Amino acid sequence: MTTNTLLLLVLVAIFFGGIFATKLFLKLPAKRFYIGIPAIIIGLIIGALISLPLQKLPGDFAIWVPVTVSAVCVVASLYLFFAKTQGIEKFFTDIFKLIRLPKLEDAGKSKEKNKIILDTSAIIDGRFLDVVKTGFMTGNFLLFRFVLHELQNIADSSENLRREKGKKGLEVLDKLKKEKGVKLEVSTEDVPDIQEVDAKLVKLAKQKGAIILTTDYNLNKVAKIQGVRVLNINELSEAIKPIIIPGEKMTLKIIQTGKDKTQGVAYLTDGTMIVVERGGKSIGKELDVVITRILQTPAGKMYFAKINGSDNGENRRKH
Repeated sequence: MTTNTLLLLVLVAIFFGGIFATKLFLKLPAKRFYIGIPAIIIGLIIGALISLPLQKLPGDFAIWVPVTVSAVCVVASLYLFFAKTQGIEKFFTDIFKLIRLPKLEDAGKSKEKNKIILDTSAIIDGRFLDVVKTGFMTGNFLLFRFVLHELQNIADSSENLRREKGKKGLEVLDKLKKEKGVKLEVSTEDVPDIQEVDAKLVKLAKQKGAIILTTDYNLNKVAKIQGVRVLNINELSEAIKPIIIPGEKMTLKIIQTGKDKTQGVAYLTDGTMIVVERGGKSIGKELDVVITRILQTPAGKMYFAKINGSDNGENRRKH
């Protein structure tokens, strides 16, 4: 057999071998495919190193023996890598942990952590949309289909107030969707074995490591107990209220009587309630008052004041 004929046979073998190997690799699971690539490279390197001295063999042996050795090395390398798939995976996982590189699934979870899950109460409340417009709240919002169904049921209610709340919630979602720089994703994910909407939200948020946006006091507490992060619009509203201290003077309009008929009740522009001693007879009138004490309640701060009786005062606020 001449050298040219041998080379031709080798080339034909490589060609058909390549076709066969390609078809074989296409049928492999992705995990084995990625492991097979370094296996081939390592097999070729080992084969090339072993073949260096074999190229000095006499005659045609210097051609087909190195080729055969290289092929055997590749096959052996593939067999070894496939047989030790789990060990190789563990090795690279340990390497990733050692150099603190996130794995692909961790990267996926980190994206989920940036998502804010919308609760029905927060959608109906609508204040979060104003916060989004200011740029203080950003990120991807996640709306589950079962929450949207609950909102639609509220909008279709026979009760006027309930129906108006549902319609307001749908309008908020429409505006949120049109807001620039905001992504609203509607998901069909569900927890069929759980019927209550709040429980579904907590379960899915915990699985995804996402955040729940709500104004529901009970959902807020249950979610936190289970280790789910919550953004409560009511808590945000309470946190950004202006600081008022005892001794501060202001002018307030008495709106109604308090629990004690001698007390008058006034409200600041942010909704904070101030109880004015002996203001019960001044409903509809503006009074100059002085803050006397502050009471912290689960719903927020409540202030108590007494009538100052002076039209001028230092640190006065007009409300």
